[in-house]
Amino acid sequence: MNVTIVYGEPRSPTIGITPYRSLYQATPPVVEPLSLAEAKAQCRIDDDTSDALVQTYITAARQYVEDILDISVITQVWQARYDVFPLWELILPRPPMQPETVTVTYRNEAGQNLSLSSAAGDFQVDRYTTPGRIYPNYNGVWPAVRGDENSVVVQWTAGYGSSGASTPPILRQAIALLVAHWYEMRQPVVTGYSQVLPVPQTFDTLLAASGWAGYR
Repeated sequence: MNVTIVYGEPRSPTIGITPYRSLYQATPPVVEPLSLAEAKAQCRIDDDTSDALVQTYITAARQYVEDILDISVITQVWQARYDVFPLWELILPRPPMQPETVTVTYRNEAGQNLSLSSAAGDFQVDRYTTPGRIYPNYNGVWPAVRGDENSVVVQWTAGYGSSGASTPPILRQAIALLVAHWYEMRQPVVTGYSQVLPVPQTFDTLLAASGWAGYR
């Protein structure tokens, strides 16, 4: 019996995300999902002469995976800006959302900047869906805003956790593979050929398996 394996394509989880004017990383991760020692083991490096280079690759690989999948791997804080509130739920990008306070700053019709907070019970938060979302309390509505550019600013914390141990193994392995690939292949072409080297199929497969797809 012949079996055909079809690899999926990494999908960015843009379906259902509330359109924003801008997205800003207010606080970047303070650690990486892969340690220097783990990356060196993947690259089979026995000395410390390339430590700075490998550390750069780790950060770049993590950022690449996050951007491709539109997720947050390690704890980080995001701000999204909108011109107006939606009618009901506001679906936030870069999941998963962490159980930290979500704040909303908005400019009312009089031009005053006011704040709402999930900690104060000003609105509801659903962190159990992917992506996370916020919405008014029962029988409530979002406040009226002026409606000019960036009238609404939402800030939340995202990521699987604050250490590499909290990162799903499949993502850690994808990052490790990409670091090793960059370490071995310093240039985008093989000497003597005019062929651009793709990222290894193993990495593409791991990305496809990690994608959030349509946020079921």
